Amino acid sequence: MAELQETELRHLIKSGETTTVELKAAVPRHVEMAERMCGMANAQGGIIIIGVEDSEHKIVGVPDERMATTMDTILRAARINIKPSLVLRPQEPDVYILDGLNVIVVTIPPSGGPVYQSGGVCWVRRGTHTIPLSVMEMLELSNDLGLQDWELQPAYGSSLDDLDMERVNSYLKLRLARSRQGGRFEDVEKALIGMRCAVAMDDGKVTPTNVGLLFFGRYPQLQLIQCEVVCVLFRETIGASRYADRKIIIGPLQELIDEAEAFLNRYIAVGAHIEGWMRVDIPEYAIEVLREAIVNAVVHRDYSKRGESIRVFYYPDRIEIHSPGLLLPGITIELMERGEVPSKLRNPILANLLRDIPGYMERIGSGIRFMVNETQRLGLPKPQFRESSEFVVVFPKATALVTNPTIPEQAEMPWIHQEESNKRVSAAPNVQEDRLTKVVQYVHAYGSITNSQHRELTGVSDRTATRDLETLVERGRLRGIGKRRSRRYELP
Repeated sequence: MAELQETELRHLIKSGETTTVELKAAVPRHVEMAERMCGMANAQGGIIIIGVEDSEHKIVGVPDERMATTMDTILRAARINIKPSLVLRPQEPDVYILDGLNVIVVTIPPSGGPVYQSGGVCWVRRGTHTIPLSVMEMLELSNDLGLQDWELQPAYGSSLDDLDMERVNSYLKLRLARSRQGGRFEDVEKALIGMRCAVAMDDGKVTPTNVGLLFFGRYPQLQLIQCEVVCVLFRETIGASRYADRKIIIGPLQELIDEAEAFLNRYIAVGAHIEGWMRVDIPEYAIEVLREAIVNAVVHRDYSKRGESIRVFYYPDRIEIHSPGLLLPGITIELMERGEVPSKLRNPILANLLRDIPGYMERIGSGIRFMVNETQRLGLPKPQFRESSEFVVVFPKATALVTNPTIPEQAEMPWIHQEESNKRVSAAPNVQEDRLTKVVQYVHAYGSITNSQHRELTGVSDRTATRDLETLVERGRLRGIGKRRSRRYELP
């Protein structure tokens, strides 16, 4: 990690504590220091600045005679108190001289795999506080890091009767055609167990695993409610108003992919311009690239996140594909933008099953590179990648085809009074709609919003902020998580 410039460090100090920045006037005991570093490592990483008073952001410095002890406390916390040992970046804290005073900067990278603990507790940074992880948060973090195996868990409440045996037999015939071992799949139950699509329980019954139910199930979403794809068409670029079309896609994995592609195909247009006497078609989007992105989403998403589905948002100027879960350790946005993503699979069994069916996983390990290269070849904008509480791929529309957002019909605008229902919408700005647009823009930028953040953003009262946020929930633009003061709002 590049060393901070003095101007950057002063800016961080002036801005105060955040999720990734903590200020300390003096180094705490090594036990407390270990908790702080452990919490950051289990979250987004961050820096601890020692020699700065938190309340007034005043530089007080570390006295020369305390420098060696301070360094020793930091390194002892990282190497002895934290399990497994935490490797700082750089391995030795940086020392700055600000206003003639020593300031120590400890840089903590986010976890590249393990879940760190100190004193037998797994800590995590939440806002400006360090708190213990709950059991559910532990499981969620383990899945984010690829340490849990959702695929192989028995599908709760399911039996082999929930599998479509015609689909199973069709798949086995494909496998058999390439196998040199004749009769290998004569016993379907044994074949499913061998493919890790089913498991023999202690009572002798054979139960589908999660991956088996998702791939071969008649209606997987009965047990696996998160395994759906939601496609939404919006009339304007922010998506604060009601949607123009929405489809919830259910069924086994292949149908999720095919139906999502069909939804996009329904609205993708082809523009054109004239060069000399020739008409030159300009594709709005490359459907093969969009299909690849959908395949990546259904294969690589974190299925352990119950209640979180893949969402495909079609705006007038872009298409966004939202996939639950974070990138696996070792995969970064920077590598994706260069098309240099290492071949890592969160759901390897699912990927291998899909690879056996022609037309789905021909580019295993190179899908991101194909998306980047193919859009460049067609003269289309490169896909954009971002990660907040989930992974998002954005496909901007070709600049020549971007038009002004379409104004929704009045029937889709519930704020219009009944007596105005036969009139055109007034050109005067609607104050509430302006606020709702700001809220949705904020969520697109930061991943979520709370009531207090809404009030800070718009200056409205607590009651008005609640009404605005719940209006967006009713319109299907946001979903609320939690209750009362802790309630936050994310994209649906």
